[in-house]
Amino acid sequence: MWKKPATERRAKVNISRASKLFFPLNMARPRAWIVVALTLCIVGLADAISGYAIWFGPLYLMIIGFAAWSLGWREAVGVGLSCLGITLVVNGFSIYPYGTAHAYWNLAIRILAVLVIIGILDSARKLCENEWLLARTDPLTGVLNRQAFFELAESIDHSETWYVLVYADLDGLKRLNDREGHARGDACLQAYTAHVQQLIRKDDIFARVGGDEFFIYLAVRDEEAGKAVALRLHKGMNEAASEFSASLRCSTGALILAPGSRSLSREVKIADELMYQAKNAGASLRVASVHERRGSLYVSPDWKLSAAFGEEAGPTTCASIEMREQSVGAAIEPIEAYRPSTGIAAA
Repeated sequence: MWKKPATERRAKVNISRASKLFFPLNMARPRAWIVVALTLCIVGLADAISGYAIWFGPLYLMIIGFAAWSLGWREAVGVGLSCLGITLVVNGFSIYPYGTAHAYWNLAIRILAVLVIIGILDSARKLCENEWLLARTDPLTGVLNRQAFFELAESIDHSETWYVLVYADLDGLKRLNDREGHARGDACLQAYTAHVQQLIRKDDIFARVGGDEFFIYLAVRDEEAGKAVALRLHKGMNEAASEFSASLRCSTGALILAPGSRSLSREVKIADELMYQAKNAGASLRVASVHERRGSLYVSPDWKLSAAFGEEAGPTTCASIEMREQSVGAAIEPIEAYRPSTGIAAA
């Protein structure tokens, strides 16, 4: 049964998924605490050895600023009080030679200035992080966008793990938009992505890379597990699409990647070719496996692609990709084929 479409078209940023990405100058909290503790000990020791002849205030301020950026304003205030305690224990009020009253006023002004700096750094960090995350998040569905997908997927160590790259296309969305309006189409996309997120694990990568195109990138145990996962996802995505609108179907190209080096732009082109074959066959599933041996790329056990898939090549067409003097369009046959209309999986 169709549920009432959401009135708000802009989705909330998926912080848990996007936070895996590398934010500039970001550091894990345990490591940040170690850095703060070590630098504070070093600066405090140097301050004690040198006496009040050398002013270490700027160095203490740098430690406090780092804490504000990496840990938050509360932690930075605590670090600031620690710095104040160290400098008073080491130097007392000898660094304020104009009397006790002046020393207290001087100290109060410096504390106020440090608190202002902590507040500015904490706010700047939150604003920068929010804008950085928004630039890598699809505003309608809240999942990752194309840029975030490549940044995150390319940061993974692929040397020992099998992966599946799923390229899914939501067929019929344009007709739905033309017939029932973009509000209905947007609601379908939001409901569809929410359903797909329930089909995958928390650490799997899911991104919207076009108006009706999606990537899923997930680790699997082996090649057979990759085939089973691809079939399960294809069935689940089609069930989701048909639940929201009878005119929607999902065409799926799945590329099973053996452990080894990766060139995701190359693999995406192969998955795109598989997806279009699935689309031409009628919202079906096309699966192939990729192995790299001695610098050459093999699709399934006996299919070898030429260097036309290399990153130095431009946009690649079926005619420019050779396999023993045949085009990939003629060479790639599905390892698994599934049509939602029949519910039959065929070898």
